[in-house]
Amino acid sequence: MEAREREKLIAIVGAEDAAAVERFLGGCALCTLVEAADGVDSDWPEWARAAALLQRWLEAAGRDADAERKLGYLHCTIAGQKNTPLLLRPTLAQAVSQMLEQYGFEE
Repeated sequence: MEAREREKLIAIVGAEDAAAVERFLGGCALCTLVEAADGVDSDWPEWARAAALLQRWLEAAGRDADAERKLGYLHCTIAGQKNTPLLLRPTLAQAVSQMLEQYGFEE
């Protein structure tokens, strides 16, 4: 991740979440996360917070997955929320947390 991208990410989500997002993306650039969020008309900082949460959950469980698989989990979480009215939807990070509690992360 370029220094400018990292600074922007830190300014939006904080240093701890930014570090988790960097681990989440691996060698990918921040633009990967922004593109994924744009693809579903979501706010990329919300995606960054959800990515950080998922990454920390995986690390706490002693597990990892490639960036594509983790981004797929975020997409799946959003798809699961489509039938919930907008005003009742949790944030993406809250929804990811609920998904992890209920279903875990399958390889």
